[in-house]
Amino acid sequence: MTKGRPPTHSREKLLEKGIELFHQNGYHGTGLSTILKACKVSKGSFYNFFNSKEEYAIEVIEFYQALEIDRWNQEFDQLSGSHFVKLRKTLALLVEELDSCSENIGCLIANLSGEIGNESPAFRQAISRSTSRVIKLIAEDMQICQQEGCVRTDLPPHVLASLIWDCWQGALLRMKVEDTRTPLRETLALLWDYILPPATSKTDQDFNKGPHA
Repeated sequence: MTKGRPPTHSREKLLEKGIELFHQNGYHGTGLSTILKACKVSKGSFYNFFNSKEEYAIEVIEFYQALEIDRWNQEFDQLSGSHFVKLRKTLALLVEELDSCSENIGCLIANLSGEIGNESPAFRQAISRSTSRVIKLIAEDMQICQQEGCVRTDLPPHVLASLIWDCWQGALLRMKVEDTRTPLRETLALLWDYILPPATSKTDQDFNKGPHA
């Protein structure tokens, strides 16, 4: 029996290229023709996988987040220490990786949130789902850290998780504007040294010194 011609592209390959393109150019700066050329597919082949550019972008968001969660878990599992310590180490490794990048690409979900978050219900729901998923995972981490005695218990895990997410995303935006990883390092130190630990493990005098005292 004659074998068919092997496929030269797949849904996964198209999504991988989408992450790269949207990181580089944003959603509006990435036209369909750019996508087709970069993915080396025809318009017909593209529409066999996705009904529209919007649907493609939504699937890119979901795919990107799944990859990032897998990468986080792999790095986290290789570290030693308490859950609280491992979380800090993993974030510190992330900052180091960003240091080696030539571009301040930041977080794709955060970037697209600012660009297209309010453009359509589909985009808003996709970004909301992704954000909620990450905050839920962080809340689970905070609950474990509270059980370890490493994190304050006067605030529930989901509140701490939202705070961490908001602070980190804000630091990522400052990183892009100021072209420095300092906001990420400052935010990490402030959260892990002063805001998250129980009150009994720090003093008002320590807090007043700030993360760089």
